[in-house]
Amino acid sequence: DIAGSLGDEFKLIYKRLAIDFYDGEVYDARIRMEDMNWSRAGVEKVRIRPRILADYGLPVKANERFSPVSRRKQGNAWIYDFGQNFAGVVDLGIRGRAGQEITVKHAEILNEDGSLNTVFLRTARARVVYICREGYQEYSPRFTYMGFRYISIEGIEDEDIEVSALALYSELERTGDFRCSDDMLNRLQSNIVWGAKSNLVDIPTDCPQRDERMGWTGDIALFAPTACWNFGMSRFLEKWLRDVASEQLPTGGIPNTVPVQGYGFPATMPRMAVDFWGDACLLVPWAEYMAGGDENILRTMYPVMKKYVNACRFWAGLFRLGEKRYIWDTPSILHFGDWAAPDVPRMSQWQARARWTATASLFHTSCLLARIAGILGHREDEESYRSLSEKVAQAYVKVLTDGKGRMKKEFQTAYVLPIHFGILRGESRRAAALHLERLVREREYCIGTGFPGTPYILFALADQGLEETAFRMLLNTKCPSWLYEVSVGATTIWERWDGLDENGRCPIGDDGTDRMISYNHYASGAVGDFLYKRIAGVEPLEAGYRRFRIKPLMGGGITEVESHVTSPYGRIEVFWHLEKGRFEIRFRVPVGTVCRLVLPDGREEDFGSGIYTRACPLPEQMDGTWEDEKC
Repeated sequence: DIAGSLGDEFKLIYKRLAIDFYDGEVYDARIRMEDMNWSRAGVEKVRIRPRILADYGLPVKANERFSPVSRRKQGNAWIYDFGQNFAGVVDLGIRGRAGQEITVKHAEILNEDGSLNTVFLRTARARVVYICREGYQEYSPRFTYMGFRYISIEGIEDEDIEVSALALYSELERTGDFRCSDDMLNRLQSNIVWGAKSNLVDIPTDCPQRDERMGWTGDIALFAPTACWNFGMSRFLEKWLRDVASEQLPTGGIPNTVPVQGYGFPATMPRMAVDFWGDACLLVPWAEYMAGGDENILRTMYPVMKKYVNACRFWAGLFRLGEKRYIWDTPSILHFGDWAAPDVPRMSQWQARARWTATASLFHTSCLLARIAGILGHREDEESYRSLSEKVAQAYVKVLTDGKGRMKKEFQTAYVLPIHFGILRGESRRAAALHLERLVREREYCIGTGFPGTPYILFALADQGLEETAFRMLLNTKCPSWLYEVSVGATTIWERWDGLDENGRCPIGDDGTDRMISYNHYASGAVGDFLYKRIAGVEPLEAGYRRFRIKPLMGGGITEVESHVTSPYGRIEVFWHLEKGRFEIRFRVPVGTVCRLVLPDGREEDFGSGIYTRACPLPEQMDGTWEDEKC
């Protein structure tokens, strides 16, 4: 009856929206519960016997409250800027008239004319409609959430409405932080944290704003180590990994989104394993195991891991002979490849790199599975998967390289993965690192890696003694780079490096992805792992930090670093600074742990629990090489 008394436009909105995850919420405050007609509930007999389980995940709660940092009138709307991109809802105090209709729209960026850019939301409407009762009233959506920095409000004047917004994310304990003398790196760390908060909303989503918000497996596979530095992730990840296990396909593949959304990309996804995205069933529990030290997460996921790696081995070897059985070279349309690599412009070119990314994935997952089998005491499996990883490594070197560390097809990710994963060893690994450095220099120290290579490129350089190049890439402000995003005002991590130009305009063209551009997409924030492990220098040598190393990497003009992480044994703290050619460090070692300190002059010393300080003069040339990772 109420909808019938209003205009045709609202009737359409009322019928199509009402309550929707992507489109938003319509709320009519004139309807009172006591005026509604109620009927007795019916008895429904179900044909299944579902198991009733306790809620295992973390609750999603309202956290930070934001007030607008600016507001202005444009046409019939008021535009509000909260100064931070985030996932959440508006919270409004309204002085309204009965029947007054207020419309709130949400966006991450503005158009050139200052209006909200809603084009990149694609089919998501991302708006709320509120119909007032008489007098003062408060309203915040209860059945939806948005990803936004800006809102527009129509139907009321600024003086009649109090505007704020609430950030919504799972109730995660903050366990780590990183700060240094470079303010732009500190902003990057903030962007990484806010990208995580915005996408750790009950499940690990890809983005919080457009018509996706899906549990993309590839994003969290690569970001999990960084997430585990910043937050206590165990309960959140264990719950999601239960979903992964329940969604695993009979063939062994892992759906690209968990929960499954029926998203039919890449082709034949329901039947096949997809490298890096499916790798989440190993990489995510491994990241949590290293952070927390609990073998149960490995034990629980072990059958899923085995089934997945066996599926990858099957698809790689299908209809192939000799060493080519270990080159995963199924048609590129079945993979994501070097997804979103900025050095080539189209999706098809990202996918065309699949034989390099998929084969490296097969090595990495089989190698990691061998380590996990050893931890769990499955000796036959350990030997079997170690043997598989060696065969993949030999095939990679023989088929995809010249045997001396040079790729037959050169691009950054093609070098990064075999260097960092340990496919290449000895002199060929060093030679490959120099070739990678050449490619980085040719691109003026800009990123050329897609999703698979971006988390590891700085490690691939710095750990082979090319730390100066790694720092130049990290601190680069040219597009594409992490600090380019910071320099043009980003407050979260972007999906695409070129999301905005220097003037704040979005230059995205037709790359075959249907306007794929999100400004709150944490995957490339996986660089946070490098901030903690190398620049702060903290790295577990044993799962759960029972033994850990502090070996700071210096460069880039950084003169001071302060970082901490909460381990199962307590808080690990590091503070180091440089002054007049001298390195000084203060650090805390929790009870029950052992820390190996490696000073810049090469001296090493082990410490039990306590708070310590050490110092040394800086050598003129520091050895930046690191031990090869063993399979």
